[in-house]
Amino acid sequence: MRRPSIILITLQILVAGSALAQAVPSALRSAVPLLCTENHQAARTRVRGTGVIADSGGSLLTAAHVIQEARSDCTLSIMIPDGEWNHFRQLHTFLIRECSLFLPLDVALCRIRPADNSREWAYIQPARIRARTTMPGDAISITSFTGWGLSPLVRSGHITGRQLYQRQDGCYCDFAIDITASEGMSGSPIISGQGEVIGIVTLAGSGKFRGMSFGASMEEASRFLKEQGIATMPDFPVPIAAPPAH
Repeated sequence: MRRPSIILITLQILVAGSALAQAVPSALRSAVPLLCTENHQAARTRVRGTGVIADSGGSLLTAAHVIQEARSDCTLSIMIPDGEWNHFRQLHTFLIRECSLFLPLDVALCRIRPADNSREWAYIQPARIRARTTMPGDAISITSFTGWGLSPLVRSGHITGRQLYQRQDGCYCDFAIDITASEGMSGSPIISGQGEVIGIVTLAGSGKFRGMSFGASMEEASRFLKEQGIATMPDFPVPIAAPPAH
């Protein structure tokens, strides 16, 4: 029996999610679902995490553990809409290729390529990424994908802390927010009130931290991103000099 293509498998199980996605008013278009398609005859596809497009050349930012935990018999891909998530008509499959991991912050930078048609590069819309200092109380939102559907989940909250939190696995988080994370939300972009990605979610809080999530800020990860060729906007924009007086 011929093995179904990754596109057909993905679309068959996620068509219902697209209708729900159209009801979401403010999902970040550059946020995308990371899908795992099992490489055997009864292949299943499910959301493994969330990522964000970092540049127009096909760079994807996500949590490192999402990449590490993908089984060897799993093909990783993302789906990119042809418009905003609340009114897209088609989804385009991009395969995830090589990834560079920065384990201390649980951050990964991967390269993607179109699964079928090189013209699909035109649908990539990168996020505005800023390495900025934020303060507890600052309003933020996240766009994420969970479970079996392609309905983006948008949640609003606030930054609750900025300090280094050491995890049991040895990784560090420097971001705490008052949004509960669930499976599939790892790698979700943390978005400022100005629409800029200032961090990603890497850990769901538990115990006394239940109801919170933790992550890595672009400020802390900026050196790693620069090494990977990803430019982040500085904390404060460079002032534009006034024209000389006549």
